[in-house]
Amino acid sequence: MSRPESLTVDDLRRRPTITVREYARFVGVSKDTAYEAAARGELRVLHLGRRVLVPTAPVLESLGLDAAEPE
Repeated sequence: MSRPESLTVDDLRRRPTITVREYARFVGVSKDTAYEAAARGELRVLHLGRRVLVPTAPVLESLGLDAAEPE
């Protein structure tokens, strides 16, 4: 079974949200670690029904990148 490709900074700039699993792959942590960070309030997330999504703008800002700026 092949692993899904990691997202790039440009991918994040094109999408308003990503899943917690995608976030975990992007920053190089386990999905459990990412969900725990969300539960502690260390990772901003949106709860939409049963889905938990990560807004990409704060992720880019935490990396010192502008959401609209090309890489």
